[in-house]
Amino acid sequence: MIKNGPYLALDTSYQKLSVDELLETAGKRLPEHFDDYRRQLCRGEYRNLSEDRPVTHVLSRSVHAVAKQSNRKTRFVDTVQKLRSGRWLGSTGKPITDVVNIGVGGSDLGPQMGAFALKEFADDAALHGLQVHFVSSMDGGQLYAVLPIVDPETTLFIVSSKSFGTVDTFANVDTVRKWIEPDLTQEQWLAKHVIGVSANAQGMTDYGIPPAQQFTFGQGVGGRFSLWSALGLSIALTTGIRPFERMLEGAKAMDEHFLDAPLADNLPVLLALYGVYNREQLGINNLAILPYDGRLRMLPNYLQQLDMESNGKQYTAENEAIDYPTGPIIWGGFGPNGQHAFFQHLHQGYDQFTADFVTVLKREAPGFSDATRSGLAEQQRLAVANCLAHRRLMWDGSENADSPSDHYPGGHPSNLLIMDDLTPESFGALIAAYEHKVFTQGVIWGLNSFDQPGVEKGKKIAMDVLRVLDGESDETFDDSTDAIIKRMR
Repeated sequence: MIKNGPYLALDTSYQKLSVDELLETAGKRLPEHFDDYRRQLCRGEYRNLSEDRPVTHVLSRSVHAVAKQSNRKTRFVDTVQKLRSGRWLGSTGKPITDVVNIGVGGSDLGPQMGAFALKEFADDAALHGLQVHFVSSMDGGQLYAVLPIVDPETTLFIVSSKSFGTVDTFANVDTVRKWIEPDLTQEQWLAKHVIGVSANAQGMTDYGIPPAQQFTFGQGVGGRFSLWSALGLSIALTTGIRPFERMLEGAKAMDEHFLDAPLADNLPVLLALYGVYNREQLGINNLAILPYDGRLRMLPNYLQQLDMESNGKQYTAENEAIDYPTGPIIWGGFGPNGQHAFFQHLHQGYDQFTADFVTVLKREAPGFSDATRSGLAEQQRLAVANCLAHRRLMWDGSENADSPSDHYPGGHPSNLLIMDDLTPESFGALIAAYEHKVFTQGVIWGLNSFDQPGVEKGKKIAMDVLRVLDGESDETFDDSTDAIIKRMR
């Protein structure tokens, strides 16, 4: 059954239940006050109880919120246009040609995904060819690859960190500060080659970033929900302002659909309810994200954080222990490549799984010759054909009693998310739909989808280990950890 939403359609034909049956089973799990909760979310009034603050990421794409922050928006627009036109000069008078976004988690996954997916929609303002790069890994591996291809005098770094204190991020920043010498002094670098994006304005000021190069967003915007905010600067630098605004418009249209569409036609709610049914009634603990468009190849990694960091919990929003399954394991990969890797296991392996296939039906490919456009359109049809074929085989299976190697068990439920075209609007709608799906499932399971204490606990233990590695502490851990520390020291 196909349901249509703004810029996006959902086919649930390969699920176990019809929509009516779903609403009679999993739909009963929706709390009485769900309508109030989703309206609170879209007004920026829903409370993150553990952190005692409202959840405000939806307001990042609100016209009213933009109007209230017009001065900041103007500076954001001016910064984007100045960098993309080559008018931003470094400390030695040379135009900035490269931007490196340094962040991790939500400060990297969403912006990098959006910049990659929407790059072809870039306007013509970047006449001098601004290049945007992304660095996140604390081990320096990505920085190792980027630094040899950029120049300290013509490179600007965006330090993206909600807290402005993330260890992973500043490990990379500290190395950059060593790398710029002797081409630039620290003062020159901070004056013209750094932009800060954070919820911690004082932290950026204390670090030495000029106020005009600081962009803030609210504490109520969670990192994994932040690509709509100032943390989307690297997307806007890649595409220009208008495509970035179109992405926000697509997300806003999905917000309105989530608020107003009946449950039987509500794409985020249906995704959530089928997911709850598959998790609880069918006992399937994992969901594969399988995009069949190369521009969306980073979607599985992004949704992994969005879903698993939000709903991978065994305690309620009131901090009471629970003993029922909650968020599934999210994994996956670019579908056409997956066909030559892990699809064999999906078709004939032992394990149960569910899947979300994502496909784009056509591609306009502006800017190419007619012959090249025709070739790209044919490749798009080939991708769609493969998407439909593999999805069907995973559901229907195929029997051959005489040959076990020709037996395909089938029975794997899946959704198909369909875009007629990948545009900034449809991309924004897709990501917002998944945000609202995660929220809806969190409400059903009684979770707070907007905190992540497990992440914070792991960071704390890491700092304890680091102090021992640096000789600042003699704390001991377990036999394995202690042996490796001894070997390293």
